[in-house]
Amino acid sequence: MTIAASRDLLDRKIDLCFAQADLDGDGVIDATDVLGLASRMIDASGVAFDSAEATAMLTAAQGWWKALVADLDTNRDRKIQEHEYRAGMRLLAQAPGAFDDVLAPAADAVFRLMDRDRDGRISAAEFWDFQRAFGSSEPAARFAFEKLDTDRDGVLSEAEVLAAFRGFYTSTDPDHVGNFLFGDALS
Repeated sequence: MTIAASRDLLDRKIDLCFAQADLDGDGVIDATDVLGLASRMIDASGVAFDSAEATAMLTAAQGWWKALVADLDTNRDRKIQEHEYRAGMRLLAQAPGAFDDVLAPAADAVFRLMDRDRDGRISAAEFWDFQRAFGSSEPAARFAFEKLDTDRDGVLSEAEVLAAFRGFYTSTDPDHVGNFLFGDALS
């Protein structure tokens, strides 16, 4: 399945992320939303909130929030409106090294959180926990897992997960596997 090519593919992905992060649905992302999303992922993973993995996820969420406020909050109200998020994330997608500086630490923390059995791979069940935290349906999670498992070995490696995050947040290629990070939500 190929996502239909359109000039706004990146905007559609950015808008999906905004909606996922705006937990209370008030039209802005604030610190409570970001830490709430991290808490939701920790809860879905089943790890203890005082574990190293949970601490890393909360630290990554705090870092992401600081980057959002520093780079996207143009009116300095400590809230990120949808237009600020879209404009800023588009710049992040185009800036060399920006993904590595801003989002790669969060992707790494998510991987560590998902990998409950610490085997360095994400099973379908572990991936479902991550997807559930973002409000994905089980069929969407299965679809995403199948797409992201590019070597077809039945698990997701750290490289596959990082490539999916990178592609989701930066690629305008309608065939990039990262477009399916949240299932077929963009179809």
